[in-house]
Amino acid sequence: MSPWERLFIEEILTEPVRLVRERVRTHTGKELTYIYRPGPVAASFVLPVTERATALLIRQYRHPTGKFLLEIPAGKVDAGESPEAAARRELLEEVGAVAGEVVALPPFHPQPSFTAVVFHPFLALKARVVGAPSLEDGELLEPLEVPLTELYTLLERGQVEDASTALTLFYARPHLEKRGLL
Repeated sequence: MSPWERLFIEEILTEPVRLVRERVRTHTGKELTYIYRPGPVAASFVLPVTERATALLIRQYRHPTGKFLLEIPAGKVDAGESPEAAARRELLEEVGAVAGEVVALPPFHPQPSFTAVVFHPFLALKARVVGAPSLEDGELLEPLEVPLTELYTLLERGQVEDASTALTLFYARPHLEKRGLL
């Protein structure tokens, strides 16, 4: 079904992520080399919102940027796990919270030129902290609670630099307005 012909493909990395090098002939006859992360790979993102109209977020260190970024909890969907189950697991692991209702938002491809990963965003309503976060090795993050009005002001000012968080906030906004939370 691809308009491009695969000439060869080789795996060049398996850990921490799988990467392949593929040589293709395009629809115009030109040959190109692509290096990318093949699928299927999925991750879930979750915007946890409390009954007080606050968001349970994280400020996480991201080594490639050299910055701490304001983000929503997120992580890989494990084998045999649904995207919603992964979102609930990440919510508990990263901010120590559970949610009463989880609303699926439109999935998206964050970097389709480099990866086949699909991100599954969710809005978690009636979120509440029930314990301490349980972080993985290499995670350096701080949970924080931010009023939704303040969070959307940060978004509008360009101060939410993580694209997946920003897009999830965009998709969640009509749901939050409809429920009178924003």
